[in-house]
Amino acid sequence: MPANRSLPLSLALGFATLSLAAVVVTLCRLQVVPLTSIDAAAANARMLWPFWIASGLCWAALTGLWIVIRREQPAGGRTSAMLVMGVAVAARVIVLLAGAPTLSDDVYRYAFDGGNLAHGVNPYTVRPQDRLDDPAFVERWPGEADLLPRLNNPRMTTIYLPTSQWVFAAIPSGSTRVYRAVFTAFDVAMIALILVGLARAGRSPWWAALYAWHPLPLAEIAGSGHQESLGVLLLVGMLLVADRIPRRVWAWTGLLAAAALVKPVVLPVAAFALKGQRWRAWVLSLAVGAVVCTALAAPLWFADRGEPFGHLMETADRFRLKWAHFGSVYEPLLWSIQTARPEWDNDRQEVLARRICTAFVAAVIAGLWWRGPPSLWGRTRLLLLAMVLLSPTAHPWYLLWALAMVPMAPGAATWIASLTVSWGYVAWAHVAADGTAGWGVSPRTMLWAYVPIYAMLGLLLYRRCKSPGSSTPSTP
Repeated sequence: MPANRSLPLSLALGFATLSLAAVVVTLCRLQVVPLTSIDAAAANARMLWPFWIASGLCWAALTGLWIVIRREQPAGGRTSAMLVMGVAVAARVIVLLAGAPTLSDDVYRYAFDGGNLAHGVNPYTVRPQDRLDDPAFVERWPGEADLLPRLNNPRMTTIYLPTSQWVFAAIPSGSTRVYRAVFTAFDVAMIALILVGLARAGRSPWWAALYAWHPLPLAEIAGSGHQESLGVLLLVGMLLVADRIPRRVWAWTGLLAAAALVKPVVLPVAAFALKGQRWRAWVLSLAVGAVVCTALAAPLWFADRGEPFGHLMETADRFRLKWAHFGSVYEPLLWSIQTARPEWDNDRQEVLARRICTAFVAAVIAGLWWRGPPSLWGRTRLLLLAMVLLSPTAHPWYLLWALAMVPMAPGAATWIASLTVSWGYVAWAHVAADGTAGWGVSPRTMLWAYVPIYAMLGLLLYRRCKSPGSSTPSTP
């Protein structure tokens, strides 16, 4: 370990590693059961509370580390980077080996889609319920029968996009643990890229611990196996290229296009990266993006006269219209519309609420274009935070995209969100006012989770407006 490490830094690192160990223990023990009764809700609550407490302690410890790093500006070096990576890998391996995913079942769909595509079946043409209802069912590939009962939304074809599908198919096993291991490896590779970016910027490698040792990626990627690590890896790679060689448009556009076919929310980052460049760069970026997206998507979407793409659009329309959970703007907005226009049917109310949220997103993109932080990393982080806050559905793993930007572009509102967004899992223990158990989140939990985030955003925007001439404006 570095001999010149200060006592405050050593204490902060010690507290962070110990609290991370507590998170690992709670994740290894965490098991939730289907929400079928009040007893099931109570059992889930008893499981979730130790995880939330350990996560809160770890978040507080990392906040202390952030304060120490910012004050002391420790240089660090290769040994520090190796320690950051070593602790991150050890925590992930332990969680990965501990057991099956419990907070989310999405990884089973990844394995199902991957098994189909690897065996020549287009995943955009398969409704799992049709396979379950087939009286003459015969496995198309080993393990299909075991996966089918575990899949969510079995009446719909897959929602996952082509970059993800090709990776799913390339994983040489139907085991969900192998899928989790692959996505954990992507997460570790992304941490390595962050360390490269910090080294290039002359900043301490300890900044990477804010993501590498955070409970959120540990729970959502090593624990649940979410595919976000694939998209975030591509995005961070794109930002490293665009930040260092912005005129190498073809290189960073290719990475961004592949990331967009994991989650399209990153598309506006192209406009941020192209700001100030000549029109030829814009044309080249558009052309390269179109070629990459076509190469990845066309074999899956436009086979059989475009039927697979039609199925994807049906699934996407269902998600856009009816899927909602823990949306900080959407939920109160929908309630307001329902109160003001009770004569409208629910579809019309939901469509209006979602259109207003989309308009807010467009306004945020425009604002970041004109008055956003000076760094591409900072603008990207704020965009991805806004996408979570303004989405009708705000699952904890959605925030991983923004959290990965924090080591390179720290932001207080994003950091607060990284603590409170996991409180949405209270839905596993929700008991309604009528005494029945069912998936949901109370208004009180919504207030506890989101008021601190918006309060911090308001404070930082006030400071920025108060000193518009500052060369280093506050970044939310």
